[in-house]
Amino acid sequence: MFDFEEAILGLSERLQDVALNNNTAKEDDLQPNQEPQLPSAQPQMIQQLQQDDGSTTSSQYNSDTDEPAPRQKPLKQQKIVALDQDYIASYSTEASTLVDPLTVTSSSTETRIRKVGKDDFKSLCVLGRGAFGKVHLVRHEQSQQLYAMKILKKASLIVQGKQANQVKTERQILEEVRHPFIVKLYYAFQTPDDLHMVLEYAVGGELFRHLTHEGMFSEPMARFYAAELVLALDHLHSLGIVYRDLKPENCLLDAQGHIILTDFGLSKVSMDGKTNTICGTIEYMAPEILMGLDYDHVVDWWSLGILLYDMLTGSPPFSGQRKKTMDAILSKKIYLPYYLTSDAKDLLSKLLRKNPNARLGAKPKRSDAVRKHRFFSKIHWKDLENRKVTPPICPVVTNPEAAENFDPQFTNQTIGSSSNAIYQETQAHFRDFSFVDASLVV
Repeated sequence: MFDFEEAILGLSERLQDVALNNNTAKEDDLQPNQEPQLPSAQPQMIQQLQQDDGSTTSSQYNSDTDEPAPRQKPLKQQKIVALDQDYIASYSTEASTLVDPLTVTSSSTETRIRKVGKDDFKSLCVLGRGAFGKVHLVRHEQSQQLYAMKILKKASLIVQGKQANQVKTERQILEEVRHPFIVKLYYAFQTPDDLHMVLEYAVGGELFRHLTHEGMFSEPMARFYAAELVLALDHLHSLGIVYRDLKPENCLLDAQGHIILTDFGLSKVSMDGKTNTICGTIEYMAPEILMGLDYDHVVDWWSLGILLYDMLTGSPPFSGQRKKTMDAILSKKIYLPYYLTSDAKDLLSKLLRKNPNARLGAKPKRSDAVRKHRFFSKIHWKDLENRKVTPPICPVVTNPEAAENFDPQFTNQTIGSSSNAIYQETQAHFRDFSFVDASLVV
């Protein structure tokens, strides 16, 4: 069973993200109805990913620690999120405060944002651990509100330079994005040793755990969660963000059972609409990513197709050892079980086209083509976005502080002691990391 750290923390000792900087081949021109010819221009890149160390059914990769972990269960105008490119490299030393002295003006009256730090939160239990940090369930002492606090070790991030950049990107994306089906960032601050992101606590746990318990979802259940993800992905794409890591472990459920998409550590803000980094979880990666080609938001629609297949059948369509999984993604046709309805088969076949230009969700119709597919004909999109549709799963929560829907191997762990040092931003790599959501202004 996958750990919660892969969903909120997004950093695992068993599953590591791919962030390879290999030179990539350019995508051949593809006709709308033509399957792509598999290029041979990337033998070293593919060969590196294909190193076989045993049978796996769900593997996420990192260029430094390439450890797999098994799955246990079978034309709209864009607003581009602008990122500060000097965010990591610049130097700043703050006084003994945890938040930049921000002010907001409302009705000609200045309201100062209250400083917040580690001492404002009480850790209740561990929700997950990973290679670069951990996640705690915490309670804000003043408001008594529960949050998930993501804590990352600065030293580890600086050594793994690209990880520092990924955290910077994640932090800024979360500040910009506001959507009912995307995790909310409420606070961000730092201590001499750690970075802290205080996130929405999705008390319902991972969709993966519920899927494992059910074995597979009925078509109405899968349709509901797929539709909420369509709205979340559409919002991200409208901001120029390519998500790149859609899978059940990154889909949480709130107290009512609605989707909360989390873990933006692999997301990319693409100013020109294209990127070429090889990253993600192999079973959910689009062919163009594996081939090292330039790609855009259309890779997320491929991942949605894989996730929908997973929900409807109980496992991804391509799994096994690394090399076999990659070869299957690049060359094999998808097998559609007989018990799937014709609408489900048609949607899956169109989302899982290897030619990205012919894939459902590609330009020019983009997400409109996905929404209008007859598989979603029973979805009332406005009601869904306004959370007026009752979710098919209502998580059982008797005590939110007990984290009942998360893995006991973490929640039963003893919380380690922490330093009482005076917190200062003394490291040049993480300037302006601090953040307080506007809704929390006092």
